Amino acid sequence: MSLLRLPPETLAQIFDYIGSSFFREDLGRLTVCKQWLEFALPACFKCITFSQETLRDLITSGPLKRLSPLKNSLEILDLELSGQRYSHSSTFDPQENAQESNASIATGSNEVLNDIPAKTWINVLNDDLGQLAVIAQQSRRLRTMRIRARYSPSPNALDTPENYLLLPTIQGFLSVEIFRVLVLDLSVSFLNPSGEQGKGLHICPAIGTLLRTLQMLHLRMPSICPDVLKPLNPDGSLNLSTVVINLSLITNQPGTTFAAHSKRCGSLAGGLLQLKADIQEQAEALAPRMTSPKIMRVLTHSLPQFETQSLDILTGKTMVLDDDMAWDEDGKEVMEDSEPESELLDDGFSTFSDD
Repeated sequence: MSLLRLPPETLAQIFDYIGSSFFREDLGRLTVCKQWLEFALPACFKCITFSQETLRDLITSGPLKRLSPLKNSLEILDLELSGQRYSHSSTFDPQENAQESNASIATGSNEVLNDIPAKTWINVLNDDLGQLAVIAQQSRRLRTMRIRARYSPSPNALDTPENYLLLPTIQGFLSVEIFRVLVLDLSVSFLNPSGEQGKGLHICPAIGTLLRTLQMLHLRMPSICPDVLKPLNPDGSLNLSTVVINLSLITNQPGTTFAAHSKRCGSLAGGLLQLKADIQEQAEALAPRMTSPKIMRVLTHSLPQFETQSLDILTGKTMVLDDDMAWDEDGKEVMEDSEPESELLDDGFSTFSDD
């Protein structure tokens, strides 16, 4: 029997088992025939990773109504943003690829953006992200979202923006209230809609409202406060089982080591030690409401060794993590007073350069 003669529900299960990665490796695998495409597209769009370049190509590929397979199938959304200006153009249009043996190359959509001012580039990027947020809000199967945003200066652009995410953009994604997994790993600060960095840019309460559906929460942001661990409803149990708050903003940039810690939202009062203590206190208050707490960690780094230290809220133990370890992994336990808290500088920032 031909594969495509199987019942539709069986075909859907087969393509779902094949998964997104099979088609992302080669979009030509979508081109077997029209009936094949009907089942392959939902599988392809189940798990999607975007950079700012591939997102720009998606937005410029055609009307948003052509993205219905994405809305109907999206379960896992990853954003990997570097802040670098667009350097090349590529095609992101599986439906068009399925109709033509050779993918057409979108001309000019990204090259033009190389020459525009950084402020205009920021607006274009955030407009694209805003349209993706609308798709996310309409994706009823979306359960996992990971946003990683870095500052990676381009050698070819003197005005590479250090901060490029507008606050309303991220708020648009956080309005999706069906997440099970949320990862925000941001080394860039938010800008207000005018494009300027300012005080009062506070998304922690919006994250707290998501705790009622979340099972896993990983956060690293330049500005943070205990509100991220305050559910909107003060009563009731939570399915949340894993919480990691990383206050260390160490990034691996060629020639430069940043040793910053997060700051408290809206104020520098109290410094890192107070911020860590307040987040720990709120985490301890949250734990009894979690039906099955497994991991609750607060990460910092020591100076001058730049060791990543993981405080286990549930046990009170402190561990040292190797550079290649995940945030929620178990490291080597350290004895009390072996790394005095005085090594956590309250100003939290040192920079070393090879130059």
